[in-house]
Amino acid sequence: MSTNSSFSLFATCPKGTEKVLLQDLLALGITPGREDIAGIAFEGGFREIYLTNLCLRSAIRVLRVLVEGDASNEQALYDLAFSIPWQNIFSLEQTFMVDSNVRDSNLTHSQFVSQKIKDAICDQFKQNVGARPSVDKEHPHIKINFHLSCNHGIISLDSSGESLHKRGYRPKQWKAPLNEALAASIIKLAEWKPPEPFWDPMCGSGTIPVEAAMISMARPPGLTRKYFGFQGWRDFDQSLYYSLRDSLRQQMVRVPETWIRGSDQRGDSMFASRENARAAGIGHAVEFCKEAFSSIRPPANLPPGLMILNPPYGVRLGTNSEVVQIHREIGQIARQYFPGWRWAVLTGFPHAQHELKVEPKQVFRLWNGPIPCKLIVFQS
Repeated sequence: MSTNSSFSLFATCPKGTEKVLLQDLLALGITPGREDIAGIAFEGGFREIYLTNLCLRSAIRVLRVLVEGDASNEQALYDLAFSIPWQNIFSLEQTFMVDSNVRDSNLTHSQFVSQKIKDAICDQFKQNVGARPSVDKEHPHIKINFHLSCNHGIISLDSSGESLHKRGYRPKQWKAPLNEALAASIIKLAEWKPPEPFWDPMCGSGTIPVEAAMISMARPPGLTRKYFGFQGWRDFDQSLYYSLRDSLRQQMVRVPETWIRGSDQRGDSMFASRENARAAGIGHAVEFCKEAFSSIRPPANLPPGLMILNPPYGVRLGTNSEVVQIHREIGQIARQYFPGWRWAVLTGFPHAQHELKVEPKQVFRLWNGPIPCKLIVFQS
C-alpha cells in the first residue's frame, strides 16, 4: 500500500460554519481548496483522512471522491458507477449502502439514483466474482455518498461512517439537544481561548460546556470512536491510523487550568450533563450546578470571561411569550451583573437582538438543523 496516495477530499459541516471548518483544516496543516455551502474541498492522503476524522470539531463527514462526471440520465449514472473498480475498495463479504442527494437535475429522486448505483456495484461483483454483496442500511461496513447537481454526479466514499457530530458521549439527552459540531463551532466563532473563564447558564444536557472542555484539553472529538468508515476499506492503513491516534492522545492536556461551568434550573438536566461529561472523559474539567438563570452572578476573584448560551426560541422549546421574556432577561442580567464579560447567544428568535437591547460586536447566520439562527456576540 502506498502511503503517498493523494485524493480529492471534501469535508461537510453545518451550514454557516464554513469559516470554522476552514480554520480547523489550517490548524491541521491542511490547505483548504474550494469552499462550498456547508463544506470545503481539500487534497490529502490517508494521513489527512484519518487526521480530519479524528480532529475536526466542526465537520459532519469527510468524503473521498472516487469519480465524477455526467449523470444526466439513467444509463450515464449506471456507467459512472460501474467505472469504479469496487472490488479494490471492499470485499464480497462486506455490506454497503448508498446515500444520495439530488438537486436541479433530470434525475429527481434520491432513492432511484441510489438504487441505480447499487445495481452497478452488484452487477460488477456478479460479473467478476459470481456473487453480489449485501446492502445494510443501518450498519454498513462501507458507506457510499452520491451528490447530483445540475446533472453532474460525484461518487464518494464516506470515510466517517456515522456522522462526526456523534461523539459518543451523549447517552443522556435533554430536550432539543444541540448538535455537537454546531456547539463546537459557536465556541470558536465567539473566539474563546482557554484559560478564559467559560460559562453556559442554560446548558441543558451539557453539550456546549463539554465541547469547551474538550477544546481546553486538546482532546480530539474522535479519539474514543469505535469505528470510522475508512476502517472498512481494503486500503485501510491500520498502523498509520493507530500511530496518529496515539500521538494525539499524548498531546492532550490532562489537567486543564480553565474554569468551565454549566448550569441549568433543572436538576435532571444536571444529572444528564454530568453523565455526558464523564462519558466524554472530561468530567473533572467541568463544574455543573443547578441554578436558575435569574440567579446567576459572576464568581468572586474570577476575571471576566465568555458567557455562551442557547436559550429556548419557540420553534423547538417554549412559547413565544416565554421566549421574549427570556431574551429580555439575558440582556438585563448581562448589563447589571456581568460588566466586562463577553456574551454569545445562539437563537432562532427573529426579534432576539431587539429584546436583548444590546449592540452586537458580531452576528453570524447559522442553521441549527432546519432552523435558521443567529449567533449574537456582544460585550456587557
